[in-house]
Amino acid sequence: MRLSQLAAAVPGARLRAGGDHEVQRVVHDSRRARPGDLFVAVRGLRHDGHDFAPEVAARGVAVALERPVPLPAGAPWIQLRDARRDLGELAAALHGRPARRLLVVGVTGTVGKSTTTHMIAHVLESAGLRAGYLSTVAHGVGAGGRENESGRTTMDAPEVQSWLARMEAEGAAAAVIECSSHALDQGRVAGCEFDVAAFTNVGRDHLDYHGSWEAYLEAKARLIALCARSWAKGITKTAVLNRDDASFPHLAGRPIERRLTYGLGAADVRAVDLEATEAGGTRFGLRTPWGTAEVSLRMAGRFNVLNALCAAAAALALGVDVGRVAAGLTGFPGLRGRLEPVRLGQPFDLYVDFAHSAVGLEAVLAELRGRLAGGGRLLAVFGATARADHDPAGMGRAAARWSDFFVITTDDPLSADPAELARRVEAGAEGRRRGHDYEVVLDRRSAIRRAVELARPGDVVLLAGKGHERTLLLAQGPVPWDERAEAELAVRERWPAGGR
Repeated sequence: MRLSQLAAAVPGARLRAGGDHEVQRVVHDSRRARPGDLFVAVRGLRHDGHDFAPEVAARGVAVALERPVPLPAGAPWIQLRDARRDLGELAAALHGRPARRLLVVGVTGTVGKSTTTHMIAHVLESAGLRAGYLSTVAHGVGAGGRENESGRTTMDAPEVQSWLARMEAEGAAAAVIECSSHALDQGRVAGCEFDVAAFTNVGRDHLDYHGSWEAYLEAKARLIALCARSWAKGITKTAVLNRDDASFPHLAGRPIERRLTYGLGAADVRAVDLEATEAGGTRFGLRTPWGTAEVSLRMAGRFNVLNALCAAAAALALGVDVGRVAAGLTGFPGLRGRLEPVRLGQPFDLYVDFAHSAVGLEAVLAELRGRLAGGGRLLAVFGATARADHDPAGMGRAAARWSDFFVITTDDPLSADPAELARRVEAGAEGRRRGHDYEVVLDRRSAIRRAVELARPGDVVLLAGKGHERTLLLAQGPVPWDERAEAELAVRERWPAGGR
């Protein structure tokens, strides 16, 4: 595509030189820019792309700038109003704006985003609407997804648009995109032309980046604004909101064509008559404005029922029949690393979960606490990471509040001292005594074995923090890791006959 065509496709963009220059790719990393690319100079937290633009242009690369900088004579460039926001629009235009031909659902929230994203895609697929997905766990279409190894919930805008184009090429009619608050704040999902904006919940997370819960909520709320002004496709633009969440009053006031609420109480889409199944799932009645149906979810827990209701409302908003929605939810196999049960015949329950923040850990521990019966205990294994947006002391508080015993271990310390991270977790565990109520076992493999060794019949053991991830990020670099495999090995060593 010619540079002049790209400039014309973005509101406010102005061609400054080299209109006939051919562009094959949009990038914002100066190190990756090569002839045939358009380098977009984005201002980041630590670096400003404008500082690298002259050197990039000297390599024969077209550049997009917010402000003029000295460039080689005749260098092709365009001027943008907001490079970060326009990055997605440029990438979308270069790929022919695939989101205008796909039905697009955006899913955001603090916990439950990945599960809900895959639930929606599964429901759509089972209803005959081929669906792609972009999540923390995987990217792809149908069953042919590939693991997301980026460590990011939402990729940068050029990669998002490239995936949308790929989905369309593979025959997808819909796409479900998991949207982090960072992605919404930084414009990574610009050009995605949403039809449904779905919210799981909004807790207190990433406050190091956003500064306050109100700013965090505002970043999440941008998904509604993006949806409301997206390309018209004959689908009523809809916000799917959790009626039971504290964010509801704030989000419900955002202008959009339609709002659908879901919850366990008074809501448009609600669950009634919840009961646990013998297989460890949840059965409930699905009540909606489009009719009723019965769902037998393979996953347990109130929060998974809420995730299912969110997925149901999103699918209903796209016109899927309520019976097909219920069938899709009933057939959903669950998501790897999301309260994933490990059942090898041992006389206690064991789960692997991705909960890696104070908010996530508290949510899953509170859920598991409610399942205990007959004197069983709740045991947890978890660690704090070195990422700035995590709250080690908050994780300690959550464990102290909800579990009977916990083991503090290592979880992606990067270059930080794992022992120091463990001490920060301990600082939050007020009222709990080391050696009596908890232990510190920094080797994660040994920590899992310790919890399995301590587990008694009727107990529930949670291994939190790694979930689906395949590496431990240590100071010496990434180390291969499989939490479920480690859990299974620990159980087989302790209960070689499956507990019989």
